[in-house]
Amino acid sequence: MTGTALLLSSAAQAAYETSERGNAPETAIVIGIQDYDHVTDLTNTRQDAKAMAEMLSSFGYTVYEGYDLDKRGFEALLRQAALNIRDGSQVFFYYAGHGIQLGRRNYLLTSDAELTGIHDLPFQSVTLDRVSAILGGKAGSQILMLDSCRDNPVPDAKLNAEVGAQLYEAREGFDVFRPPLNTLVAFSTSPGATALDGEPGGNSPYTASVVRHFPDRPDEDAMTVLSAIRGDVYAATGNTQVPWESSTLMQKVYLRPAERSLNIAMAESETEVAGLHRMPAELSVKIPLGRALELAPEISPYVRSGTTVSIVESPSSGVTSLQTGDSTGLSLSYAPKLTELPARKDGGQVRKDRMVLRLAQAGAVRDVTVNLEMIARQCDLEAGDLLDLQGVGLYRYPNEINLKEAESACRDAIGAAPGIGRLHYQLGRALQGQGRLIEAYEAFEKASELNHVRAYNAVAYLHVTPNVDRETVPIPYNPDKAFALWDKGIEAGDPFSMHARGKRLLRKNGTPEEKQRGFDLLSRAVELGHTYSMNELGVFFLWSGDELAQPERGFSYLQASAGRGDIYGTANLGYVYRDGGAGQTVDKEKARTLFAEAAQLGHPHAPAEIGRMIMSGDLPGSDAAEALEWYDMGLSRGDAWGGANGAWVALNRLPDRIPAHAAAARAGKAMALNNPDARAAARELLSGMAESDIAAGTQYILRQLGAGIAIDGQFGPASRNQLANWARQAGLPATVPSDAISQLQLAAQVHFALNPIRQDLF
Repeated sequence: MTGTALLLSSAAQAAYETSERGNAPETAIVIGIQDYDHVTDLTNTRQDAKAMAEMLSSFGYTVYEGYDLDKRGFEALLRQAALNIRDGSQVFFYYAGHGIQLGRRNYLLTSDAELTGIHDLPFQSVTLDRVSAILGGKAGSQILMLDSCRDNPVPDAKLNAEVGAQLYEAREGFDVFRPPLNTLVAFSTSPGATALDGEPGGNSPYTASVVRHFPDRPDEDAMTVLSAIRGDVYAATGNTQVPWESSTLMQKVYLRPAERSLNIAMAESETEVAGLHRMPAELSVKIPLGRALELAPEISPYVRSGTTVSIVESPSSGVTSLQTGDSTGLSLSYAPKLTELPARKDGGQVRKDRMVLRLAQAGAVRDVTVNLEMIARQCDLEAGDLLDLQGVGLYRYPNEINLKEAESACRDAIGAAPGIGRLHYQLGRALQGQGRLIEAYEAFEKASELNHVRAYNAVAYLHVTPNVDRETVPIPYNPDKAFALWDKGIEAGDPFSMHARGKRLLRKNGTPEEKQRGFDLLSRAVELGHTYSMNELGVFFLWSGDELAQPERGFSYLQASAGRGDIYGTANLGYVYRDGGAGQTVDKEKARTLFAEAAQLGHPHAPAEIGRMIMSGDLPGSDAAEALEWYDMGLSRGDAWGGANGAWVALNRLPDRIPAHAAAARAGKAMALNNPDARAAARELLSGMAESDIAAGTQYILRQLGAGIAIDGQFGPASRNQLANWARQAGLPATVPSDAISQLQLAAQVHFALNPIRQDLF
């Protein structure tokens, strides 16, 4: 038979997304930096990295390679590689370039490294032990190989390397560090020594030996091969360079070509197997985009015991592997090469790939081309999360999610694939954004039960956040459970768990060791370009009042965050320019520009900051009406001060343009939000108003909700019934208080219950 067959999905026969553990492809990150912008260039590092990438590709690794990367390029490559590491896989990290010691750590310098300022280190280098912790979170084992101990390119540098203000001198060579469990670290030379470049146009002595020995010794474990390489390099360098390894491996690891052929042994099915003579020359398979796709059901109708299946042409945009299956005797796993991409730019594009298989059976041989079309699930497009290392790369920031569409899409996806944890997590994001916190908590819990790592952070957050009214939302305050979940996420490599746990350790009045651990966790997340952690370190060093505060250092973190488009980093820079400090002069107009940029992108507090600046006279040409617009924007996002201050402006500066009841409504909404200081200010304002204006404010809110009621300030039986009915509809107690301010507050609580603020934006 020739032609193309389209195999339709069915319970018995269809490709599907499966667990990534067990059939996990191996991942390699290969980086060579030769041309530096500010320090001495190197000779062969780019060629060394290319030789390693070629060797690892031939062994079946999915290779992520980068050359002459600056810091942001290094971050992007690490994020893409971390996204594609499957649970339980083997990871290989290779770096050729400048490396130095500072304090107790080893640093890999990016191409833009200059290190002339004491705060430059986290933005011009990558820390080896933190990279290892990130990449090793999901890996079953990892190999780190460093051919990078050339002469120290910054011998005069003195830099911050730890949480304190002490400075460290850069030293050449690498220092010993304690790698995570199941890790092999291979250095091109011994601790503190330097490695040779080799002759121009060739490879370094170390890399040349590596790419020669490993392909020739496929049946020997890595430690055995490295021992031979050590002797080879020592002899080739005139007995001067001694490669060195450190290992926490619990079992032997190998670098060798992946299995490309499998002999099937299976019990014969009671149903007749179609046989190779009926197999089409091409199979077209359509499947939702996933992390690990099982394709064996597509060819199982033609496979019987004794059939040999071989991969004769590998896919170009993913990696496939053959293994023995549980029941069918065959597992043909395909892992697409995922890319981090804003979902709004994706548009549901179809990912296409192809591979060629050869089936041999009782003397008959048949080649079949498998054409894959993978279409992103709408749930992934609508609610995928940034830096979710178990996602498919598509992401939206919280303010970009269409909450109802995301909820519907994720419920549909879960119905089709209930065992995929990320779909439950993404449903939780959609529910949390709607303020449906109990349902969100249940979705996050289900995702965590399915071992979706990002869900650990989501559950932990709901157990400790002050933005939850625990009298009405029965999620207990439980920091012990939260800390345990964050530690679990940290172990699995989740940068959000690192951030959440790290900032609490750094903020608390704890021991120096706790603060150092907090700094380390936040810095580990920074290695992946996690801007939340940049903001946290910026705020800590600028404004914490802690004895470790270093304002100029904090400013450098905020600049890095804002430069990567983070709205909180942008707003925080606005505070610096508004108030001065950190070596910066006051610049009110620049502060306004930064606040406005953050506000436009959804920052909840930045709008009110512009309102305050206008009312303080800092922005000539702006008036109270404009200030009120900014305050109202903040109030709509849940900023209680936007309500309290907006009410004051409306009542005292715009009485001819804004009715008193509209001012009262703003104050009532401030009282309904979880900010005790703003609530007190709003109550004080209301206490000086006429009761009829307050009652009219309650009616005004009810009219906004859709009640057919007059705004006359006479809060009689009709108004009371309307308030009770709307409270009942919102799930709140329907007993109407007797005093006017409490009635207004209840109406405002109803408003936010039916129009919930975005808790996920705070």
